[in-house]
Amino acid sequence: MHKKELSKLVLTTLLTGSVLWGGTAFAAEEDLQEFSLDTMVVTATRTAMTVKETPSTVEIVDSKKLEQTQAKTLHDALKGALGVNVFNDFQGRSNVSIRGSESRHVLIMVDGKRLGGEAAYNSANAWDVDRIRMEDVEKVEIIRGPAGALYGSDAMGGVINVITKTPDKTTADINYEYGWYEDGKGAGYKGNLYLQGAEGNYSYKINAGLNKNRPYLDPKGSGDSMNFYGKQQPLSLNVGYKFDNGNELSVDFSKIKEDNQKSTTTRTTMKPGFWQDKVQTIYNDNKRTDYAITYKGSDDKQDWMFRAYKSVFDKNYKNQNNTRMTMMGRPGKWTLQDPKIDTVKRTLSVIEGKDTFNLSDKNKLTAGFEYRKDQSEGTRLKKPSTSLNGADAHAAFDKADINYLAAYVQDEFRPDEKWLIIPSVRFDHSDQFSNKLTSNLAATYNAADDVRIKAVFGQGYKTPTVNDLYIFWEMYAANPGGKGQFYVGNPDLKPEKSLSYELSVEKDWGDRSTVHLGVFRNEVKDLISTYWTGKLTDDDPDLYPGVKGDMIMAYENIPEATLQGVELYGSHRLGKNIYLNAGYTFLDAKDKTNGTRLKDRAKHQVTFGVSYQPENIYAWDLSFDLVSNLGYYFNNGDKSTMGNFVYETKDFTIANIMASRHLNKDTKIYLGIDNISNHQNFGPYSDGNLGRLYRVGMEYKF
Repeated sequence: MHKKELSKLVLTTLLTGSVLWGGTAFAAEEDLQEFSLDTMVVTATRTAMTVKETPSTVEIVDSKKLEQTQAKTLHDALKGALGVNVFNDFQGRSNVSIRGSESRHVLIMVDGKRLGGEAAYNSANAWDVDRIRMEDVEKVEIIRGPAGALYGSDAMGGVINVITKTPDKTTADINYEYGWYEDGKGAGYKGNLYLQGAEGNYSYKINAGLNKNRPYLDPKGSGDSMNFYGKQQPLSLNVGYKFDNGNELSVDFSKIKEDNQKSTTTRTTMKPGFWQDKVQTIYNDNKRTDYAITYKGSDDKQDWMFRAYKSVFDKNYKNQNNTRMTMMGRPGKWTLQDPKIDTVKRTLSVIEGKDTFNLSDKNKLTAGFEYRKDQSEGTRLKKPSTSLNGADAHAAFDKADINYLAAYVQDEFRPDEKWLIIPSVRFDHSDQFSNKLTSNLAATYNAADDVRIKAVFGQGYKTPTVNDLYIFWEMYAANPGGKGQFYVGNPDLKPEKSLSYELSVEKDWGDRSTVHLGVFRNEVKDLISTYWTGKLTDDDPDLYPGVKGDMIMAYENIPEATLQGVELYGSHRLGKNIYLNAGYTFLDAKDKTNGTRLKDRAKHQVTFGVSYQPENIYAWDLSFDLVSNLGYYFNNGDKSTMGNFVYETKDFTIANIMASRHLNKDTKIYLGIDNISNHQNFGPYSDGNLGRLYRVGMEYKF
């Protein structure tokens, strides 16, 4: 960012802050956020352990932070997280990366459960960060670095575990927010109702919402929508029962339905006075339904859990063109073409269990198993044996599945008060690939009461998905007039393998400050990647009937890629009410085959946050966070042409501010600005920012 722009951003922030901090105080009080290094985390080891003692690099976004920033989705919650990048893919969908990992190498879970989603190579986790709501969330745990020994092949880059609230009393929360962009285009509203209750041995919670966003139209006046717009309806229900012996049974049901669309306009000139206008509209009708039943218990000897769950994702995708010919300057009639329709259904069925118990006063053992069946079916899936004849090829339908079975064991070994050593090993079996044994060794050494040295060494392993093997799908052009991409699976793909190292040191200053300095390296072999074959669908009309001029994309294994870097971050409590945090990440991410950088990654990332939490709830509560991405390497979709992708670097900063205060003990109002500097970058391969967003809302609890 240029000095002038940075000065303007800082000045705007200070001016805004000076106004908002000037609230009038009254005599009511609210509990302040505790600054503690002893916050518990469960994702890193599948057992409860403090952030201070766990060897893994962990960041927690707690309920206070979620409320203070008014985070509505997982996307919002991840905005200020160190080493985390949420970016747009080819079709403008949100994806997430940790320490430069591929989006498909990040395992996103809710209460430890996997989610059925898009599953394709270039859309793994697509939109999940926008689908997962925060209204009933207690905290978000982010594990930076591989966690394959406990979670399997999807956790080569890290884990994001969204942990929801446990009902302990009867409460209700109604929230409504309205937003609009700087130029008045786009945005929309979000409404949500959350109920929870506990009576005797029973508990329940219900979360329901309705979100509607408007189209953000091209500022150049083309009429194109720069975003997918429409409505989203999430619903979740949980019922729990606690037996007299302390064991717990819970049943979960959730469903999310979303209807969205996006339009682009192109004009093709044949000769002077003759041209064709085309409006291409993509419609998504998506639905995901999740069911789960969990039985768990604990006593002074052990802590166990048994669970079965299913996640079903249904996608109906329609591409429709409306065309009009103009001859000798005279426009004809608009003609609606027959739509191309894709259907996708993915069903993820899981049975899992784990038990944690003390072998001795120095050893705590955790052992578990997982059976998982991943089924996919639809028009995007075609195995080599699928018959493709004439116009029916586009609608040809196939299905495939992969069955997984895994077992793992972990030992938390404490030889003395200074050492914590955690070895773990996992055995993976699938009916498509060879058996694989992976291991992890992690340790924390307490060099002094306020100094810790941590190290993690781990192996990772990821099998190709059903879509990687058998996809046969036309991804329509995201750029007006651009070439589409036709993806063809590769049944000969090999599993990806990784070897990771991490070393860090942490220093505390009382209970007010802490600093972490670490280095990491992740070596990935046989990385699955896509490439253009150099062919177009026109080259083989028998194999791709009715498909004109798309680039044929295929899958291959890259021999080796390396992700390595340095992390530095710290936090400090200033007085009683002000909390500061800052971080820096240097990332070197390269394809070692040709030495080129991996795209959609920043070489340098700087984060900063400050929050003011007054003791009086009638005073203004303020939160500010900033993320600067420097040397961000990306595919410039405006300059790229068929077979000639133009890669560039850019610097950009996103800063957000949010202020809230109570009108009475039950009612809170809030107002904020996302992207204060009005950074704009939308479309394919963009960072997905539509500009400065103004937010106002109200929350009522009773």
